[in-house]
Amino acid sequence: MTLATRKVAPAGLSESLQDYLEVVYVLVRRDRVARMKDIAAALGVGKSSVTGAVQALAERGLVHYGPYQFVTLTDRGEAVGRELVRRHGLIKEFLMEVLAVPEEEAETVGCKMEHAIKGEVLDRFVRFLEFARRRSRTDRGWASAFRGVGRRRAASRIDKMAEGRA
Repeated sequence: MTLATRKVAPAGLSESLQDYLEVVYVLVRRDRVARMKDIAAALGVGKSSVTGAVQALAERGLVHYGPYQFVTLTDRGEAVGRELVRRHGLIKEFLMEVLAVPEEEAETVGCKMEHAIKGEVLDRFVRFLEFARRRSRTDRGWASAFRGVGRRRAASRIDKMAEGRA
């Protein structure tokens, strides 16, 4: 993928840089700093890849970084990282709680969805997820009822296929 065709999202970040910033955010929240080796381990990449990505994040004013130093977040980096983690968490929660997707699959699929859904569509989806979360506090049965509808629809499609109508 060339630079011109690469998908860009929050704060003008490519999908890859979003992933790096999300990991840095989580590590800094947990350990107060992010170490290059921990970033590499979390993403399953080499340290040289991490160096290039962290330098790109530093150039965009999202992290503080110097050679042989820990990585920390700028105020802007913390805000963008928090938003990325929030969106990721909402999508994963929706997949697990409403669609009954197993956690590991929800993590993988949620990450792909997070990058595939862009702009206003993602904003609307996130607003819906926030609504669903608030609604579930007052009406615990709605998510279960929805899961039942999904199973009935799937069973109906299977029945039609078996009858040769699909």
